[in-house]
Amino acid sequence: PYVEFMARYAHYVVLRAQCFGGMFSEISQETSGPPSSSRSSKSKAAATKPITATALRTENLEGAKMILKAGCACALKDDEVCESTAMCVERVVSDLIGLTTATAVALNRALKGGRDSKGADPAIVKKWCEFYSDELLPQTKGLMKRTTPELDAYGMFLPSRMGASVSGELLKKGLQGGDDEGEEAAAAAGEAKVTNSDVKEKKETEVKASEETAEAAKEEEAELEEVDDDDLYDEYSYDEYYDDEEA
Repeated sequence: PYVEFMARYAHYVVLRAQCFGGMFSEISQETSGPPSSSRSSKSKAAATKPITATALRTENLEGAKMILKAGCACALKDDEVCESTAMCVERVVSDLIGLTTATAVALNRALKGGRDSKGADPAIVKKWCEFYSDELLPQTKGLMKRTTPELDAYGMFLPSRMGASVSGELLKKGLQGGDDEGEEAAAAAGEAKVTNSDVKEKKETEVKASEETAEAAKEEEAELEEVDDDDLYDEYSYDEYYDDEEA
């Protein structure tokens, strides 16, 4: 019954050795600057690569996903539990805890503005945040909870805490993936649209008021002309009547 487990475990071990070193330093360690020479400190800072080109690069993300999947596949079935297999699973779970911690350290560095966070690609950071929050952290915790009773039976104990973690506020920031700039631009565009609409509406109101004023002035002028014509008519009629009487 142990053959299938050993096949899964061997696959994990080989994959683990191909992708990462012993403590996942490829992810957790900060990129060191160029070796000291005649260059100034300013040149060294400029030569530092962004974290998404080193620790949090896409290749490491793909490797971490494969490690997680292979590690979770090593969970013991009912007929596979013995001291030897428990030791193997203890090693796997400890590895996944180390991967989770290394990922949290790198994400904290990227999201808090570490030395190598300048120029980082927010889209790649977002993918790492999604992997950490949706897959790595919950699946590792689930495997710990599932295997703890099996390991306890043989006097093996897993760490009670995961180590470094990423706060919810930082995760939210990373999951936005640079969307803040897009939202600000959209808000600015919306404000400009509203402003233009207000200006247009104001102009239309002024034009309409001007037209109404002009129309009212024309009506008033027409009424005045009509009154003048009536006065002239009355005066003419009176003069004509008076001349007739004299004749």
